[in-house]
Amino acid sequence: MEAGFEITCIRCGCKQLIVPGVREFRNEPITFGTDNYGADHVACECGNAIEEMSRFEENHIEREFIVEWRDISK
Repeated sequence: MEAGFEITCIRCGCKQLIVPGVREFRNEPITFGTDNYGADHVACECGNAIEEMSRFEENHIEREFIVEWRDISK
């Protein structure tokens, strides 16, 4: 069985195979990765995009690290 992933944009249906080997990142219709601040993101050339947002929430016992995806679509 091959290693890899298939990413599908739920807005336009564009599919991208992610497999071992050299990436042609400038020609990928779906981009993904981690920015300079450590936030992950996924974006499609149609404008659909999400970005990771994280924070600590405190309750009366401990601090919990919360990670959410937020819509940053155009």
